[in-house]
Amino acid sequence: MRAIDATLLCLLASATAGAGLACKPAPRASPPPGDASILLTVYVPPKSVERVMGRLQAVAAGHQWRLSIRTDRAARVDADLTIVDSAGTLVTRVRAGSAAAAQAEQMAEALRP
Repeated sequence: MRAIDATLLCLLASATAGAGLACKPAPRASPPPGDASILLTVYVPPKSVERVMGRLQAVAAGHQWRLSIRTDRAARVDADLTIVDSAGTLVTRVRAGSAAAAQAEQMAEALRP
């Protein structure tokens, strides 16, 4: 190998290494501002979960809301939105004083026919 070839090879290797080290990983996306940090808790009776699960998840994903769907009796009191099945009709109730009341109202509207 001639000296000029070795020099060019060394320059090429150092330039490639320098370019690789200069690249920074992409910054992580920060959560959207506003109500995306609020956790919306929804109580659904166990018999109705399959009926409403898809719609609840679609609305939450569309607004980038965090969603907790619960079926235990204790959640009926604590949930931001309570959904009950009354004679085949979904009835929604938003908990008064909820931090996520606005989101719960929007979620309830999405469930109404």
